[in-house]
Amino acid sequence: MHKYLRQAIESNQEDGYLKYHAPRYDYLLDLLHRYFTGEEDILEIGRTSFTGIISRSLGASIDTLGFEADGETEAGHHYQFDLNDAQYREAWREDLPGYDIIVFAEVIEHLYTSPERVLNFLKSLLKERGIIIIQTPNAVALHKRIKMMLGKNPYHLIPEKRDGANHYREYTADELANYCRAAGFSVEEQIFKNYFDYRYRNHGLGPTNYSAKTRRYYLLNLLFDLLPSSLRPGLCFVIRAE
Repeated sequence: MHKYLRQAIESNQEDGYLKYHAPRYDYLLDLLHRYFTGEEDILEIGRTSFTGIISRSLGASIDTLGFEADGETEAGHHYQFDLNDAQYREAWREDLPGYDIIVFAEVIEHLYTSPERVLNFLKSLLKERGIIIIQTPNAVALHKRIKMMLGKNPYHLIPEKRDGANHYREYTADELANYCRAAGFSVEEQIFKNYFDYRYRNHGLGPTNYSAKTRRYYLLNLLFDLLPSSLRPGLCFVIRAE
């Protein structure tokens, strides 16, 4: 595990969300270290505690894009924009600097705007031949197929409030690849991963759920590692602007 991610976990033992996503964060850092040579400008979609981990791990400034007002952060500069507004070409921000790498992790499933329009907007923020790293749940992972076979819907209901908390739409690998190509990207990498720690799957219910009872979910982690790749819970794409 990367140094600064490990340190964040050690200093935030009650942060179940961080623990649940730690394998995903670790893999994302692997990718960033592979594509970052020290010169690239990076934009992360959404500003979280992980932004600081990326910045410290790479030794680089990281700009962010999200709901909060424009302003400086510890890692870089934050720009306000709701990606759902990407459906309106006249609403696109054109005052951001160009970026070599955009981190678009666990966001696309929260949007109700077509991924093609969102990707077209993000492409406008990329420098020539820039890349986007996308992470999103696999819509046809094994546990979702089982729920459907049992007559249960594995997906969220559309919420009354547009707060972005729920998943509006999850995608299969083929669907996401088609959206990327339609927006003018080539797919450099397409990876199915098990990068959630299911021992902390109930992280939203409080620290009592991180007890020994959750250790049984360790077996679920092992199961997902052994499954054929297309049944694993996570999708990761690296796409490049053509």
